[in-house]
Amino acid sequence: MGKRETGLDILRCMALFFVNGVHCFLYNGFYSQPQVGGAMWMANCLRWLFYGCIGIFLMLTGYLKSQKPLNRQYFWSLVPVLLGYFLTCAISFPIRHFLLDDPLTLAEWVEKLFTFGNYAWYVEMYIGLILVSPAINLALGQLKTKKELLWAAGILFCVTALPSITKENWIPDYWKALYPFTYYVIGAVIRRLRPKMKLWTGLLLTVVWVGILGMVSLLATDEGFSKGFTQGYGGFWVTVMVTLIFLTFYRVQLKPKAAKIAAWMAGGCFEGYLLSRLFDVWVYGEVKQWHVPEKYPLILLCVTVPVFLGSVLMGKGTHALAELILKPFRKAAPAKTGKKAK
Repeated sequence: MGKRETGLDILRCMALFFVNGVHCFLYNGFYSQPQVGGAMWMANCLRWLFYGCIGIFLMLTGYLKSQKPLNRQYFWSLVPVLLGYFLTCAISFPIRHFLLDDPLTLAEWVEKLFTFGNYAWYVEMYIGLILVSPAINLALGQLKTKKELLWAAGILFCVTALPSITKENWIPDYWKALYPFTYYVIGAVIRRLRPKMKLWTGLLLTVVWVGILGMVSLLATDEGFSKGFTQGYGGFWVTVMVTLIFLTFYRVQLKPKAAKIAAWMAGGCFEGYLLSRLFDVWVYGEVKQWHVPEKYPLILLCVTVPVFLGSVLMGKGTHALAELILKPFRKAAPAKTGKKAK
């Protein structure tokens, strides 16, 4: 697939916006609010929708990496990720220390750098997934039929996602923690089978799914969110939702100008994700009067959307710097082989 797939750029941008959205609910008092009323139902729906952010990123990884040949270039792809991470730390640590009232000693900052604290936990997980993914790819390469591929994705889904439909712990937690593998394999299977879903069908199914999930949360308790129905990034409801979203958008094509904008924005999503904390810890504290369910639409429009745009711009600048640093080394890096799905 030599042609750039616009739908993947849409999904990258969507995943970053969902990150900003789920962090909005982390900072706007949502989790301490009673689960009562129509405004809280809408808040629940949006919070669950945004919770698909990590799953989208992981599914994109499976879609893109599962067909890559296993060579030195495969692992070279980690270098821009690590450089982007170190550059975002070099930018954010001084700002946090001197401007955002987050003073730590030099030793504590160094420890935070190498322990992937705060939002960077995803980087640590991504590195591990890339290192393990060649084994997953080799296993998937042995599967030749549609039935075999669906069985592989279904088994992982049953082990990591299905157990969350009940609070009974009938699958050990260390198996459920393998949810990144499930998303990776689903992305890989979608890449192999190329299923089609009409845009409006996918949107309708996602809205209905999220609406039901929001109602389940609302009916589970009248107390705070954590007292009712909860599950992690790899839970049943979330995994199904992410799969619906991915199927809805991954084949979408935009007009050339819109496609260029989406591609430009997508280029800064990784670094933008890491730098978004600078906005989050500052801006939400400035609008505490909006930390009530009735004001959540306003805070999403007037705060979260600008945070997303600011994250993209800062991410693009950092990404451009990383590319500039890596440019002399790319000639020395192993030549790329095979076709690339961008």
